[in-house]
Order: sequence, then C-alpha cells, then structure tokens
Amino acid sequence: MPNAVPGLPLVATLFQVAAVAWAPLPAQSAPLRELGVMAIGGVTSADPALLGRRFTEGYLTQPNLMAAASRGWLRGTATVNFEGYTLRRGELNAGMYGEGYVDRRHPHTLVHEVMLAAVSPAERPWRASLAVGKGFTPYGTDDPMMRPFMKYPVNHHHAQVIERVQAVGAVQLRRASRHLTLEQAWFNGDEPVSPFVAPRWQRVGDSHSTRLTVAPTAALEWQASRAFVRSPGITQGGAFDHRQLSTSLRYAATSSTRRWRYALVEFARTDEGLGRQRAFRFKSVLAEGAASWRGWALAARAERTERPEHERLLDLFRSSAGHIDFQLIGVTRWTIGTVQLAAPAWSLGGVQLRPFAEVASALAEARRTPAVFIPAEFYGAARQWSVTLGARLHVGSMRERMGRYGVLDPAHIATLPRPHTHGLHDAP
Repeated sequence: MPNAVPGLPLVATLFQVAAVAWAPLPAQSAPLRELGVMAIGGVTSADPALLGRRFTEGYLTQPNLMAAASRGWLRGTATVNFEGYTLRRGELNAGMYGEGYVDRRHPHTLVHEVMLAAVSPAERPWRASLAVGKGFTPYGTDDPMMRPFMKYPVNHHHAQVIERVQAVGAVQLRRASRHLTLEQAWFNGDEPVSPFVAPRWQRVGDSHSTRLTVAPTAALEWQASRAFVRSPGITQGGAFDHRQLSTSLRYAATSSTRRWRYALVEFARTDEGLGRQRAFRFKSVLAEGAASWRGWALAARAERTERPEHERLLDLFRSSAGHIDFQLIGVTRWTIGTVQLAAPAWSLGGVQLRPFAEVASALAEARRTPAVFIPAEFYGAARQWSVTLGARLHVGSMRERMGRYGVLDPAHIATLPRPHTHGLHDAP
C-alpha cells in the first residue's frame, strides 16, 4: 500500500537523530536545540491578473515548522512546509511559474528539507563536511522565503534548485570570519509535481551541482555555481535537460538589533536541450536590498527574467505539470519592480508579528516576435500591478538563512567542540 504522505520516513529519521542529540550531556558539551514557526498572512489585489480582470485573494503562505539539533560534529535540520494545505490554488504572483502553476506561486512540498550533516574537527585551517537528506542543492542563491519580500521573484527556478534528495560534500579554508568553500552535490533531477509526491528514488544521483563561495569578510559573500539537472520537466525522464549557471554578490550587516542592511545582486542562466545541443536559453538578472531603522524596514527589488510559455489548461493559471519542453508557444521577458515597507514588530512573549505593505509593477513582453503568446492580449494589459497587505509571524528560533549545510551552516560551526591545546597550566 503506498505511503499516504510520502517523505514522512525522512522526517521520522531526523527526529530519531534529534532525540539522540537531545540526550543528557555534560554542561560543557550540551547540544544546541532550535524550534521555530513562521508564516505570512496576507491579502493580494492584482490588476489585471487575467483577461483584464482584477483578482483579490487572501492567503496563509509560507507556513513552516523549523527544527534543528546539534551534538558534536553532527547536526540535523528539518523544515516542514504546510503550503500543500493552505495554498492549494497557488498564490497570485505575476510572472512566477513552475510545477504546473503560471502567474501563481506553487506550494512547496511537505518535507521542504530534512538533512543530517557532519563536520570534521577544526584542528587545521581547513574543514570538510558531508550532508545527506532532502533539501537545497549547492546552487545559486538563498531561498526567497528567507529574504525580505512575500512575493517570490520570477527567477526562482533559474536561481535555486531545491527539494532534492542529495549528498553534499564540502571543503573549506577558514580564518576567523573569512572563508573559501567548495561544495559538490549529487541529487535527483525530477521536479516535484505536487506537495505530497515523493522524489523518484531511482533517479537519485542523475544530476549534480558545484558551488564556490568566497567570503572576504563576515558581511560580504560572492558565489559562483553551476548545475546539471536531468529532465526536471518529466519525472520519468526524456524531457530537455537543464544546464544552469549562477553568480551573485551578497552583503548583510547588523549594527544592532534594530538596525541592519542587506543587498543582493545575482545573474542566472538556464539552457535547455539534449546532450550538448541547446534548444532554449533563459536569462535573469536581479538586484534587491533592504535597510532598517528603529524597527521600520524598507526593501526594494528589481528583476528582469525570461520564462517559457506553455499551453494553459481550462484553469488559465495552470499548465501541464509534465510538459514536453519543445512545445513552447513563446518566451516572455518579465521586468518587475517591488517595494515593501514593514512596520516594527509587535512582540508578546516569544511571538513576533510584523505588518507590511508590498507593491509590485510587472511588465510582460514577448521576447521574440511574431509570437503565439502575446502577453498584452492574454492579460488585458502589458503591465500588471499588485498590492499586498499582510503580517509576518515568527515564533521561537528563526534562521537567518536556509539551505546552508555543514561547513556553511553558521549555527553548526558555532557549536563545534574546540580543539584542546596544551599549555604550561597542563603540565603535571
């Protein structure tokens, strides 16, 4: 009998590891335990969303239960995402696409990540780590869920490869807060087709990615990465393969608990084809930044990303989830500007609620003419506007970033036992 909720065995394994990590230890080597909940409640009005019509909808989006436990060289990390229950129809998000959703952000899988990582001792200036499980491959930039905006960028599938069963090896040269890190991963290429469908285990290892990260300071980070993803569009294989490239520069600094600055510039490219024969190329450039002062936060993002267009179903926000890549009816270039203003958080005990307002302007243009898919005719106007009012909920331990494992997980590195050094006071 098939598993009712695929992926739960992975969660059970993680909690068994966590239970061991939570066992009593001497005070000087106590494990680190983290548990947190996040979610966003919001109402979005988009005009025109489709065929000249305005749509206004409410959501509970990004509902996540996050847990982690560290003991010695081991760290288990899990994120359970409930969008399969709260976001079945998808979230209005002009230009966003993937997993059969178009102009709506798709729900993520129930088991968003469940990873177990081991890091080598730190007696030398270099470290190595091995991480296994389901999660974020070492490709591209941070999950948009952990960035300032509610609405995802169009380049989500060009700039990240997530929710894959993988093994990730990494080596790192570190001196204080500076480091150089090389990661290599092998994973399954198939894209999830619904929130409750497990990966195809027989495909684990058919795809791979490599990422080089250089951090000259604690606040500044540059990464360059590449990925080969085997037939993500059709789970059984046979569709176009993706060859993806990404590079980015990220800055994040906190001067106090009520004042921080953040900036990201990224370039991404996806080539679709068979073997070395390229059929399509999609490019993306994105820049975003945010700053806070006395609890108020202002964020802005500009993006230009190309996406493929496929035939829509009776529900015009959906396309076939197992499409044949060469059946494109057009390529659309999206130019989107987004601004968000967030108010100071309301705190009660361990609960934080942060209201915000987010405005976006999206311009859709056919990249090549003549084209079968004409954005201005389909939507009712070339430019679409959306306004979102909402509040972000945080309870318990929150992560600054998601998808960094082993030597790149700052929480893991901080809990590693320090090497014992012998001094005069150790002499018998």
